[in-house]
Amino acid sequence: MHKPEPEDIETVVRLLSDQSRSNFQARYAECETVVARHLKDGSEFLFQLIKAAVEADVHRITLIEDAVSFLDDTHLGKLAFFLQGRSKRGTDVEELLSHAVLQAPELFLDSALADNPDFADWLTDDDPRSPPACHHFVFEEGAPSDMSFPTHRNHPTWHLPAAGRPFTVGGEGMGACPGCGKRLVHLVTLDDFGAQIAAPFPRLRIETCQGSLEPTYYSHDTNGMPTPIAPFHSADDFTSEPVTKESTVRLAPTPPRWLRQSWLTSNSRQNLFRLGGLPSWVQGPQFPLVPRTNRKMKFLLQFDSFAGFFWGSGGMLYVFWDEESRITCHVPQYT
Repeated sequence: MHKPEPEDIETVVRLLSDQSRSNFQARYAECETVVARHLKDGSEFLFQLIKAAVEADVHRITLIEDAVSFLDDTHLGKLAFFLQGRSKRGTDVEELLSHAVLQAPELFLDSALADNPDFADWLTDDDPRSPPACHHFVFEEGAPSDMSFPTHRNHPTWHLPAAGRPFTVGGEGMGACPGCGKRLVHLVTLDDFGAQIAAPFPRLRIETCQGSLEPTYYSHDTNGMPTPIAPFHSADDFTSEPVTKESTVRLAPTPPRWLRQSWLTSNSRQNLFRLGGLPSWVQGPQFPLVPRTNRKMKFLLQFDSFAGFFWGSGGMLYVFWDEESRITCHVPQYT
């Protein structure tokens, strides 16, 4: 039988307030166990826990920040009001505010959004208050096995309701990279899901060189098959084993709450495998131009460093598309 909720909250706050170095991992693990019991249907508990952590000044920790994602809309609204009040009184709740602003910007004034670096980045190309439609790639296995924390494995974006037929991401590509000679990696074949989404997407087989630290370009024939084109990346860029793991995924329409996902805020927590929408920039906006033109390419999709994929030192890969030239550009960003 679970402890009463007030006692659970007191336990977590007490353990987080203990500043001694001894047994820190054991104390944190106990906190995770308590919080994990309330992730599915404990919005009221998590809201009260966040408030108590702020009042005890133990809120600047991943476990408390992650709890924001599991609040229902009503409690998210209450938290936004509470955090803005505490911020006005000088309490440092910047990280918690960042989570709330991304998930419910309609609850905040424009001045609050202006302080968020992700909104500033998105405004270079789109209006983050009314972002374009997006779909998540939802893995059949749930969250990838390389995620360890309960608040990460159970994050709502890994478990969005998906529909349509399954298709494959990952695995070996058909071509080789002219820059390093290695086999390309298959990301996804867009034709696999055709009519599952309302927005028209081109018929493309997307393959990339996982070893590139630079933008790479691919020309696609009328059947969508890719051919690497210049400029090629340096052969000395990066040494990595090609992705051989294949994963089964389905598409899920992205709910309004998750249309804006920050790489910094979401990193290693949320599902950032997305088709369309706003890019989750690691290093800020980087829209490539079609080679030998001044025409900016259109953002198509992004893949994170999970499920066997790994970009640079563990960042993101963004794929851009130009209909007129039938060229994709693959841009890695990392820290």
